[in-house]
Amino acid sequence: VFEVSDDEYDAFACGTESPAVSGARCDELATAGLDFDPASLNQPSIAVSQLVSRQTVTRRVHNPGGESRSFVASVDAPPGFTVTLDPSSITVPAGGSASYDVTMTYDSGPLDLWRFGALTWNNDDFDVFSTIAVRPASVKAPAEFATFGGTGNLTIPVEFGYSGSYNARVHGLSLPTITDGFVDNDPNKTFTVRSGGGVTQHKFLIPADQLYLRFALFDALTDGDDDLDMYIYYSPDDINYTKIGQSGEPTSEERFDYFRPPAGYYAVLIHGFETDQVSGGQGANYQLLAWRLGINNDLGNMTASGPSIVNAGSTEDVDVGWANLQSDTIYFGAISHNTPQGISGVTLITIGN
Repeated sequence: VFEVSDDEYDAFACGTESPAVSGARCDELATAGLDFDPASLNQPSIAVSQLVSRQTVTRRVHNPGGESRSFVASVDAPPGFTVTLDPSSITVPAGGSASYDVTMTYDSGPLDLWRFGALTWNNDDFDVFSTIAVRPASVKAPAEFATFGGTGNLTIPVEFGYSGSYNARVHGLSLPTITDGFVDNDPNKTFTVRSGGGVTQHKFLIPADQLYLRFALFDALTDGDDDLDMYIYYSPDDINYTKIGQSGEPTSEERFDYFRPPAGYYAVLIHGFETDQVSGGQGANYQLLAWRLGINNDLGNMTASGPSIVNAGSTEDVDVGWANLQSDTIYFGAISHNTPQGISGVTLITIGN
């Protein structure tokens, strides 16, 4: 049995792009030393989405039975990888646990594509099977930085899984498009596509050649103690819309991100799940913020300096600086990591001032 504690589940969520737990909870787990890497979650399957050269994950198994069990490992490595086990045999006492490390080393083959294999723990009575899914990455870099200040700098550590040319490109920094809105309270707390009755619609036309799109609500930008949710729909022609995402946090801290969004119409529907009293009854005034970053969108207020040639297995710094930002707003930008194959990764940058 692969046991997982509540803390480990929450740490896993903290390591995802849109955590389903609060920032305070993630800070608490970080202080306690828990690992946020989704690959570290103690589950039978092993999945590593960005492996540069080599990575080790640890698994812990528990024996709930009444007698000791011994196992010997056999591995069907993903193509182009070497997989080693430490130890390669384990004995799990009755009612006890044992741990083992799985090290995956990239040897050859195309980058940025998934490979699959398996690990089996063999026993005279039964086998324990784990799938292995691993994606060797050209580039591994932090997903996002959030900081403050009209002038400042930061350093992005970038790991490289290839040798060749590299270019760090600037996108932004962009000011938000701010839309003022009001939504009625929905006493039924049930979302459907409608206009009115607890749902307010906003429409955005997004042009072609965009790198990133973000919509966001903030508790500080509503007029009270409100729980607003956000639903996003897309249409290429403003006729037929398809739901592409939603954000339903327990407050009004909502966000939707889209990498390389297609051109077209985006409808953002705000649901008044639970609002407090305003003049004239229950409801909420709010501001919806939207940012878009183009593929070619260097606005001149941020710089990036990094190596032009890199080597496989190395880690290099990309130095980022910005200056003369307006106050009382939130800037959004990105550094794209460009290899000979094109954009192989993006680090988002949010700056409040």
